[in-house]
Amino acid sequence: MKTITILLIALSTLISCNSTGSKSEAINQKTDQTIAPKYEVALHFINEYLDYSNDRKSEIETIEWVNNRTDVTIGFKIELNKIITEAQKQDPELGLGFDPILDAQDSPNEFEIDKTDSEYLIVKGVKWDDFRLAMKLKHEGDVWLVDGSGIINIPENKKIKR
Repeated sequence: MKTITILLIALSTLISCNSTGSKSEAINQKTDQTIAPKYEVALHFINEYLDYSNDRKSEIETIEWVNNRTDVTIGFKIELNKIITEAQKQDPELGLGFDPILDAQDSPNEFEIDKTDSEYLIVKGVKWDDFRLAMKLKHEGDVWLVDGSGIINIPENKKIKR
């Protein structure tokens, strides 16, 4: 009976070691395939945002629009909500006074990728080369999501000086 128990423990250990190795190899292969940021996610988001922002009526609608997106992180949604809510408390009439996603009052009609740096990228206006916007991507699960744009989750040293 003791011999059977010892054999079962040894066999179980051997199987778990082999399966752990296989999982580890699969994870490494998957990570290698998805490590490069998908910059087109950010470009798609910001160009759709431009289309939306031309018709919006309030900053509160912006929160709702972003909250319905599946291509942005929860952290992005929380930070946007915090920025807009705080601005509304400070000045109910004016609010923030500029668009926090674009870090501007005016913007081009379309963006294209200008530069990339790891998970950060800079987009520039099509037919408005002087207008640049910093954005950030984050890898969550199997997808890349927008985690920063304008003043949202962009560190000072990565923000575009206006």
